[in-house]
Amino acid sequence: MDKKRVSVFVAGQRFTILTDEDEKYVIDIAAKIDARITSLTISQNITRERAAVLTALDYADDNEQDKRAITEIKEQIKDYITQVSALSDENTALNAENNQLKRELAALKAADTKEADTQEKDALKAELRDLKAQLEALQNAQEQAPAVEEQPAEEEITSADDLFFGEQEEPAVKPAKDKKNRHEHSHVNPYQQKYAQKKDGQKGYTQQRQYSFFDIDE
Repeated sequence: MDKKRVSVFVAGQRFTILTDEDEKYVIDIAAKIDARITSLTISQNITRERAAVLTALDYADDNEQDKRAITEIKEQIKDYITQVSALSDENTALNAENNQLKRELAALKAADTKEADTQEKDALKAELRDLKAQLEALQNAQEQAPAVEEQPAEEEITSADDLFFGEQEEPAVKPAKDKKNRHEHSHVNPYQQKYAQKKDGQKGYTQQRQYSFFDIDE
């Protein structure tokens, strides 16, 4: 890139400067220097040459201070980079440990779920065994229980029995016997007596003795 010629005025003198910078930038710097020299000349009542030297020393000092600050900033940046790198490595290690813990936790949860399922299955199997044992005990008790004999069904009174023995109603009051017959006893047909008992049982009557073989002599 070709250098440019820029004309500036500093301390009442004209200078032509060859530079790669922008013309406006060079003119602004020259204006700042000229203002500084003019201020020192008036405030300290010194010549322009002395004011120019003092201005040059001030700018040189500012430049060195800026360089030192830049150097310190660079060192701080290096320290920060080192710390960031260490933190990044630590973060990477923590992430790896976190992922490992997550995998172990997932494995523990799966194991707990599997163990819970196994315990539930074992409990169901135990309950099923208990039920089978109770069923076998009931079957054995039924096999060992004595057989219950069935009572023969009571014979029903049929119309044929009514025709054979006769359907007769007994009197509500038994007639008094004569004294001459007090030693006599009535002869009851045993088949007819059984028939009467069966009839009374079916009608819900309570069997009562109607006759006696003996009589009291009054």
